[in-house]
Amino acid sequence: MLVEPMHHLRAFLLLAVLLVLPCAGWPATVLDKADISAQVEGRRIEEANGRLPYHWDRLHGARDGGARFRLTFRVEDPESPLALYIPRLGNTYAIRVNGNAFASFGTLPPNLYDDSATEPHYFVIPPRLLLPSTTVDIEVGVVGGRLGGLSEVTVGPESEVHPIFSRTQLWHVTGSRIVVVVSTVLGLLALLLWFRQRDPAYLAYGLGELLWAVQTVRTLIEHAPLPWPWWGVIPLAAFNAAPPLLCRFALIIMGAGGGRVAKMANLLILLAVPAALATMLLGALWVVPVFQALIVVTSLSMAWVVISAAVRSNVWEKRVLAVAVGLIVACAARDVLVLRLAASNYDMVPWIRFAWMGFGVSLAWIIAERLRKDEAAVRSANETLGRQLRARDAELGAAFERQRVEVKERGALEERQRLMRDLHDGLGSQLFGALQMSQQESASREEITTQLRGALDQLKITVDAMQETDGDIATMLGATRYRLAPRLQAAGIDLQWDVMPLPLLGTWGVRQSYQLQMILFEAFTNMVVHSGATAARLSARQVGGDGTAVVEIEISDNGRGFDATSTGPRSGKGLASMQQRAAALGAALGVTSRPGETLILITVPVDTPAGPA
Repeated sequence: MLVEPMHHLRAFLLLAVLLVLPCAGWPATVLDKADISAQVEGRRIEEANGRLPYHWDRLHGARDGGARFRLTFRVEDPESPLALYIPRLGNTYAIRVNGNAFASFGTLPPNLYDDSATEPHYFVIPPRLLLPSTTVDIEVGVVGGRLGGLSEVTVGPESEVHPIFSRTQLWHVTGSRIVVVVSTVLGLLALLLWFRQRDPAYLAYGLGELLWAVQTVRTLIEHAPLPWPWWGVIPLAAFNAAPPLLCRFALIIMGAGGGRVAKMANLLILLAVPAALATMLLGALWVVPVFQALIVVTSLSMAWVVISAAVRSNVWEKRVLAVAVGLIVACAARDVLVLRLAASNYDMVPWIRFAWMGFGVSLAWIIAERLRKDEAAVRSANETLGRQLRARDAELGAAFERQRVEVKERGALEERQRLMRDLHDGLGSQLFGALQMSQQESASREEITTQLRGALDQLKITVDAMQETDGDIATMLGATRYRLAPRLQAAGIDLQWDVMPLPLLGTWGVRQSYQLQMILFEAFTNMVVHSGATAARLSARQVGGDGTAVVEIEISDNGRGFDATSTGPRSGKGLASMQQRAAALGAALGVTSRPGETLILITVPVDTPAGPA
């Protein structure tokens, strides 16, 4: 009973194995040997079972030619497609599978524009071209100095070979594109910063990054825009100049831009183009390793200066730059060792191509750190300036306050002196006249009363003048009328009042109002004492427009009149005093008189500031 179940189990397992085995496929195979037939400037070189990779420039120098490679291998499953991966192939090529044309690029012999050796290649051979023992013939055309030849070839199922190709494609093509974009952006940004700030570190970095992008983009271009060898001069010159430019950038950041290492970097920058021309146009391939050795020495010296300075410094931007320099130098040393010592270096992806972006990280850190420091400096300067302004404001405020107090005290002193002078000249004279008159036996009581009433009126006007009028002439005229009207009425003079609306004079103060009041007081006093008039009139109005406007104040009476043109000693001091006061106001005073009419006209400018009182 147990035999039959075991028989069924064995049959099931056998069937599962038969189903799984065809799906497992066969592993990828690396072909590193081929029958080689090379044609170098008319000379044929045959090599049976030669080794791959076949680096043309290393074997034959900067000479043009071509080579045929025959690879024979067994195909485990001729009914399935076969994948073919070739990391480096070119400069031009033609591939035949079992005698059938399969793929080609460019022309044979090669032209001066096409170059397929810049990126890896992946082919899928259809089953109809396959045999159990398959032969692949690869013919390449090579331009000397253009890194032509054939690398090792990987064959196998697509599932095995394609992942290998994808990894190389990622690093060699996609990675290079990223480097080109990043280097271009960083280079342009650095040049923009240099254009705005004229910092030589930004100039060196910007040019270095752009040149690195130029030499990297060469690996992505199969159809060159210029013929060879001119197309080779541009990326080689860029490769020669980019490292010393970045060395100069790092040295400037570390404050060593004038040392021996910086001078060596400057010399390499100057020799970058001549070295590229000698290599490409003269075929002097020995220049490349010599120039690269100089770059390595300069870079190592720069790394020593940068790292030593970073160890002694506590500035983070220098430390970050030192880390980036150390990483780049380590990757460069690895690339040099692999390139010179490893036999399979023909399809090597250089690490320095990607480590180079460490300089970009350093630049970003440096810019951010400088912006932070600049912001802190601006903030500190603003705070300092604010403190200085506040201190200055306080000083100015104190000075203004002292000046205001001084002006106030000086004004008070001047006002006291004016008051004393006015009391002495006006009220004092009136009182002294009254005193003399009272001592005369012939003086009547009425004359003494008139003299005392004049003194009292002048005292009242002096008191009124001590009050601020804010340039209101109409109000000041009204106050004068209020003070003098009783005296005029007592003298039998009928006063007619005709004052129109008048503008405010913003430049007027107490002194100007007092001067005008004293002119009016003098005019009416003379009218009461000397004219014998029975009627008087005061009118005031604004005349003229903007810029020429004036206030005209007119005083007239019907008295006996006098000679207004007389200048003799007996003409009296009243008119002279009135003229002086009008001049102090910046006004004009005119007097005309004849029997039966005396007219005094005071013209005060509206827009013209008054003169000193």
